Amino acid sequence: MLGIYITAGYPNLESTKAALKVLDELGVDLIELGVPFSDPLADGPVIQEASHQALLNGTNLDKVFNVYQESGIKTKTILFSYYNALFAYGFDKVIQKCLETGIKGALIPDLPVEEAKELAVKFQANNLELILLAAVTSSDSRLKDIALNSKPWVYLVSSTGVTGSSSSKEYDLKLIVDKLRSYAPQNQIAIGFGIDSKEKIKKVFDQGADIAIVGTKAVRVLKEEGIEGFRKFICSLL
Repeated sequence: MLGIYITAGYPNLESTKAALKVLDELGVDLIELGVPFSDPLADGPVIQEASHQALLNGTNLDKVFNVYQESGIKTKTILFSYYNALFAYGFDKVIQKCLETGIKGALIPDLPVEEAKELAVKFQANNLELILLAAVTSSDSRLKDIALNSKPWVYLVSSTGVTGSSSSKEYDLKLIVDKLRSYAPQNQIAIGFGIDSKEKIKKVFDQGADIAIVGTKAVRVLKEEGIEGFRKFICSLL
């Protein structure tokens, strides 16, 4: 399965709507629709800049929901959002808007598993997904806790850097994937950060993951090459 991240409102909301339609037409499996935030601590310079520009464009959570709904797409889409943006909006309102628009849930990169459990129950009670990140440096007990509270999949960060980067140190991702799967066999496992080509996607699957997530390069191509360049890049991944 292939997942693609884009930042809502970058380079503008019309580009976001066009990109959503391209991803839907090409049949990607998952879209992460990024909610711009002023301090995107897990993101590298490309997505930081995208988030900053989207905020300057006036993009807020209401506009993110609206642009998704206006796109009319059917591809499974979740929000990629930092906790404070959703907290300020109100989680009950987030859940209601997801149910109204068809967005399937949220991935919150800065939400530690210790603070996620009550919110996970609330999302799951509404048949929505709350996805947590697992780090390559996480202890076995922490990986287990994440696997049991992130449903129906877990996002494994493939490196110790930010989005778009790769670690200088090599980690045994297959071992970590196998551990996560043993703790929650019903879950799928996604790998992201530094995935930007068909060859790297193949490596993700060779390591036993179910989903490969491409983000930084997709955001950069959409800005630099426009919607047709974006279409060509996504086609190169399939």
